[in-house]
Amino acid sequence: MNRFSFLSLILFLSFNAQGSLSELSMEYLKKGSDNESLKMNLDINSLERDIVYESKAWQLSVSGQKVNSQLERSSSLLISNATLQPNDTETTSYNLTFAKEFFTGTKLSLSNTLVDYVNNANIAQNNKGFTQTLSLEQDLWSNFLGRKDSLDLEVSEKTFDYKKQSVDFQVESNLYTFVSDYLKAKLDKANTQLKQEALDRAKKRLSLIKRRVRDGLSEKVDLYSAETQELASRESYMSEMISLQSSLESLSKKVHRRILSAQILDYKLKEGSEVLSVEGTIEENKNYLQTQKQIQYLMESSKKADLGVYPSLVFAASYATNNYERDDSPISDGMIGSDNNEVSLGLTLTWDIGSSAQNLSKQAASIELNKVKMESRKVLLSLKEQETSLLKRQNEVETLLNSASKRLELAEKTLKEYNRLYSRGRATLDQVIRAEEELISTQQSYINYLYLKDSNYSTLAFYRGKLREAILK
Repeated sequence: MNRFSFLSLILFLSFNAQGSLSELSMEYLKKGSDNESLKMNLDINSLERDIVYESKAWQLSVSGQKVNSQLERSSSLLISNATLQPNDTETTSYNLTFAKEFFTGTKLSLSNTLVDYVNNANIAQNNKGFTQTLSLEQDLWSNFLGRKDSLDLEVSEKTFDYKKQSVDFQVESNLYTFVSDYLKAKLDKANTQLKQEALDRAKKRLSLIKRRVRDGLSEKVDLYSAETQELASRESYMSEMISLQSSLESLSKKVHRRILSAQILDYKLKEGSEVLSVEGTIEENKNYLQTQKQIQYLMESSKKADLGVYPSLVFAASYATNNYERDDSPISDGMIGSDNNEVSLGLTLTWDIGSSAQNLSKQAASIELNKVKMESRKVLLSLKEQETSLLKRQNEVETLLNSASKRLELAEKTLKEYNRLYSRGRATLDQVIRAEEELISTQQSYINYLYLKDSNYSTLAFYRGKLREAILK
């Protein structure tokens, strides 16, 4: 099978397959690997946000220690004839602590310590001790009532909103590229069909001229002209087929399966477009909304940087109880509520003198915020200018479509009349060929205008953040 026959077979064997821009776009959104990758990234961003919310979980700390000591003790000196007695002790300690930080700048902890002390040099000193301590810390300045912690939560939430909007914009951009590829394939298919029709006419005309030359009704020059035209039509058709196959390959890569030409709907005269004209405003553009979300999270980040220059003033309070026993367990009498207790209160001020690093961070956050605000304004202005130009071009395309529609009717009538005159010997073959070329040119112009109309509708919908509404039925 030669290349021409193979390409023809690919184009026309599968007319029973159904497809449309809406169906293929839905498939691309669900199965396209580039979109799936973006969705996975968003899942990661969601988990990163949740990590911040779960960062203040309860903490359990358990430790144990055993110390054997043979160190000398100053208390072992005797008043007369003093000799240094070595220390011979064993200390085993266990600690269990529960602690939690809250999003209010507060830290709460409960510590339990059990100590078993054995003095081999003086067993009278052997004892067991238990200490329980409840402590509270509260920042009264930079993180007063948890304002820094609240900003951490707000920043994480706003950052996720920005990432979500960013993914939405990227998916929309990918979809816009897919729609453009589909429309290009649709244009190539229409042009291929036109070239196929032209080739069929050239074949019929060549067959007719051969009979007329054989019967002496036409000159050999007409045969040469018909053969030349048939070859030119064949070349033009094959060229369009190659372009169509390239467009179909591009679509196939995006949905990870083979797309056939029959799955691309035809451009038909005076039928509804696959791309709808949708209303909307540029302020709904997904790229512009992305910059607005970015501004929101940067504003929260800037507030957080502002708080970084303030010192930390921590109020700390603790309540401790203990108990020691020689033989019995000391735990029951050493718990909170025991007569043996201690209460402590204190303040700790921590201030980076000069706060140079914090001030630099504050300046950097401010510059970043102003930069994004500037970019957002430019994006909006650029989109509005593009929308204005596109609406103007669309009006021009509508005018061209009306004109091409009238010209198409005239070209069809002209070719029909020249064919009738040629069969009666009142017109030359060159006149028939020129009429046919004029019809093909008019058909291609009309199809190109339909393609421009669809492209403009999809682009305008993309500018207005309404692309899915324009193509998904």
